[in-house]
Amino acid sequence: MDEEVPERALRSQPRVSIRSPITVSGIDATGHYFSTSAEVINGSADGLGLLLDRELHPFTSLVLSIPREGRVFQIESEVRHVTSCDRGKVIGVHFRKTALI
Repeated sequence: MDEEVPERALRSQPRVSIRSPITVSGIDATGHYFSTSAEVINGSADGLGLLLDRELHPFTSLVLSIPREGRVFQIESEVRHVTSCDRGKVIGVHFRKTALI
């Protein structure tokens, strides 16, 4: 993991380093809907760490969309933490539901 991206100390599942683009949709801290590209920086069976330049509050619901083999894998998730770093904000999300579209 890059030094400028903080690592959370306590995890229920170990996280592994992943670098992948993703589309994130939801309502930001100002109350506006957004749908934007983000970068996955790590992941586990329970959630992901995302680099995203957007103000979000903990417990905000997000939809993560991941293109996969001609289909889109969508994951309903919840923001667990927001940490500033040199590259923007690290958004820690916990998975709720998944769907293949």
